[in-house]
Amino acid sequence: MKTFLNIDYYIQITVFFGYIIFALINSQLQNGFAQVWFYFYYVVGGFQLISYLLRICLGFWKDLFIKIYGIMILPIWLILLLEKFYINIDPLFFILFYGLFTSPVMAFFYLFYCRDKANNPAVQL
Repeated sequence: MKTFLNIDYYIQITVFFGYIIFALINSQLQNGFAQVWFYFYYVVGGFQLISYLLRICLGFWKDLFIKIYGIMILPIWLILLLEKFYINIDPLFFILFYGLFTSPVMAFFYLFYCRDKANNPAVQL
């Protein structure tokens, strides 16, 4: 368990900051700032979603942060998944707008959560 938590933490840190560095370099070279930063939501969020689902399978669903993270992030991913299958739910569009602002904040806090769990897995947050 401790090994998984350490590996997960380092993957999350690498993807988060690696993509920021990649986006800064790419936006300077191609002047595509908005396009590159928009993919940040999918790249970092996708890795965090996989990590989140693995943590639930490993029994971390009891943590308060995991519950809050799930309530705030899962509806956004479900709406995006439905949109990919051309199932348009217009009344729920505000969830995507809400996610535009909360996703980066939750991604940042998820890094802190991963760090705390990697350093001390017994502590419940």
